Amino acid sequence: MLVRKLKSDGAERARYDAHIIERDERHATVIADWTRPRLDLGYVTFEPGDQFHETFYVDRWYTVFEIRAASGALKGWYADLARPARILNDTIEWEDLALDAWMSPQGDLRWMDQDEFAALEPSLPAGEALAVRSAIEPLREELQRRWRAYMNDQIALVLTRRRWTLGTAESCTGGLIADELTNRPNSSTYFMGGIVAYDNRIKRALLGVSAETLEQHGAVSEACALEMADGARRALGVDVAVSATGIAGPSGGSDAKPVGLVYLGISTPTGRAAERHVWSHNRIGNKRASADAALRLILRQLTIGD
Repeated sequence: MLVRKLKSDGAERARYDAHIIERDERHATVIADWTRPRLDLGYVTFEPGDQFHETFYVDRWYTVFEIRAASGALKGWYADLARPARILNDTIEWEDLALDAWMSPQGDLRWMDQDEFAALEPSLPAGEALAVRSAIEPLREELQRRWRAYMNDQIALVLTRRRWTLGTAESCTGGLIADELTNRPNSSTYFMGGIVAYDNRIKRALLGVSAETLEQHGAVSEACALEMADGARRALGVDVAVSATGIAGPSGGSDAKPVGLVYLGISTPTGRAAERHVWSHNRIGNKRASADAALRLILRQLTIGD
């Protein structure tokens, strides 16, 4: 399969050979090798032998490339805002519209070349600039979906290798961490369950959070998050438990504990840890950011010493 990358005016910018691995009426995915010299972009380095798993869509205004080293290790995802691709019998043609995004394996998302897109925008045909801008949020969601699936796979690999089980204790996230973990097929082999302890009475009765902790530190505190994680391990009979407690908003905050403040806790056979975050999203965004941070915390604690 020949892939032709074109400029917005249709002029050819690059061409290369690729091997098609998946195709239907809406998209095609190919694998292409990086054959150019080593390229250091600052946030990622492309090297000879890297493989680009490139997905093109006939009905979306973007493309997504999953990039892996020769060893198979994930380097991240590179995405281009682009016109819908033309997928022919032996050729894929796509037109780059300047605005790019990068998602790292750690879940850090960056947007690039905004100035280049701003310069290009006035020359685009009527409606195209709006189509590109309307594709930004769907692209963000697609990159986050891919990242969450990757994190889930990595967590599953470590838990399976160690023969450990996992559970959750959630307050402000309302079960979102458990929901994300169980999006992975066969998660029942290591995920045992979760407790949504929204009210302090439930935190005390089911998770064993002490009255002293709630009185002295409050439910939104590191001490409470750690006791929730310890309590979930006991109550669920699991090896690893992660917890979340915080103020999702839009109300309920104070100067000392603002809206968006979230504490995460984790308890494992090798130790405990907690994290403090202050998010600036809306209620749903704060819950999602907390659940994503919990995935990072789980994997980081499980791989200490690896």
